[in-house]
Amino acid sequence: MNIPDLRYAVPFFQPIIAVDSVDVFAYEVLAREVRDGKVKSLGPFFEDPRVSNADKLVVDRHIRALALKEFADSGSDAKLFMNMKPSWITAQGQKDEGAVLSLIETLGLDPGLIVIEVTEEELLSELDEFSRLVANYRRRGYLLAIDDFGKGASSIERIACITPDIVKIDSSIVQRMDSHRSFFDICQAMTAFGDISGFDLLFEGVETAYQLERCVAARGKYLQGYVFSKAREKMDAEFENRNLLDSILSIRTRRSLASIRLRNEFSAEMERIVNDLQELVPKRTGDDLIAPDALLALAGALPYYCVRCFVCDMRGRQLSHLYQIGADGKVSVRGNDGSQWLFRDFFAQGLGVLRNGNPGYLSEIHKDVETKGNVATYMHVLTDDRLLCVDIISTLLA
Repeated sequence: MNIPDLRYAVPFFQPIIAVDSVDVFAYEVLAREVRDGKVKSLGPFFEDPRVSNADKLVVDRHIRALALKEFADSGSDAKLFMNMKPSWITAQGQKDEGAVLSLIETLGLDPGLIVIEVTEEELLSELDEFSRLVANYRRRGYLLAIDDFGKGASSIERIACITPDIVKIDSSIVQRMDSHRSFFDICQAMTAFGDISGFDLLFEGVETAYQLERCVAARGKYLQGYVFSKAREKMDAEFENRNLLDSILSIRTRRSLASIRLRNEFSAEMERIVNDLQELVPKRTGDDLIAPDALLALAGALPYYCVRCFVCDMRGRQLSHLYQIGADGKVSVRGNDGSQWLFRDFFAQGLGVLRNGNPGYLSEIHKDVETKGNVATYMHVLTDDRLLCVDIISTLLA
């Protein structure tokens, strides 16, 4: 593939929307060739393995220089995302990157407005060296994003080494959220991972109202795609379907408030039920096991929506058998295998609440490791060192 004529190679800008403000958070620079009124993406040129990195750098440096000047002239307080292949900022491309950094400084741009997107597609043989180079951008005040996460050879190791500010979930994942619940679950897990690790999720390639709703439900902070706008020649703060995003957020807010009310009511109901049944469980202390007959009677008296119960101590050590409650109300008993529940997030969170004096705690919905089904767990203080745990069907709270 021949190198494009630089007279026709120009930057286009696609808006990235912040969910919390329902406004443009940033623009991503995309390379286009505009000739005779026709617009063509230069993506195939940059992805062609037959094209040398040197030729790609020539075009990329040209596009970025134009984009940076346009950005500086616009006076926008949004951020600017610029793609960068890892091979371009390792040994071969350091000189070229120095030129780009110098241009940013010459234009007087705040480095905090520039987001360096590192593609997730390439495997790096020298990740440590690359991480040191990327750290140079961070020291100068630039933000870092990992692009195309979920496409090709994605690696959690990259997140650990690069410590990005933003991780972009690839459009292939967003599109499969339509029909595969597991992809939605993965995105929710990535959001939780981001909460711990200090990065935000950006969903790219959002094209439909349903995909938009799923991305919001997965708590993505930033959204990008044709549902809002295609890439444009100018940085335009207007975008389509602002009202649609507003409506989705409004519905989710109402549902969240209704869910909180429902959870509070349900938790209070479980507290009343367990208090009424608590006399069935002897108030023992120390390491004595809970009497099996007592728990069997308690399990048989629980409401239809309870599917399992057991007793732990305050260290998460299972003390009793597992009592499985069938749809017909019959209880089956499985022996105590000495499980340690403290390592489950819902249990650790529940202990924090219960140790503050609350008699009961209703967990968020979580996946049961054994059955792979979704449940919520109600935890109730029986004695100073005894907790009753009751799993309930999640559909009552969804």
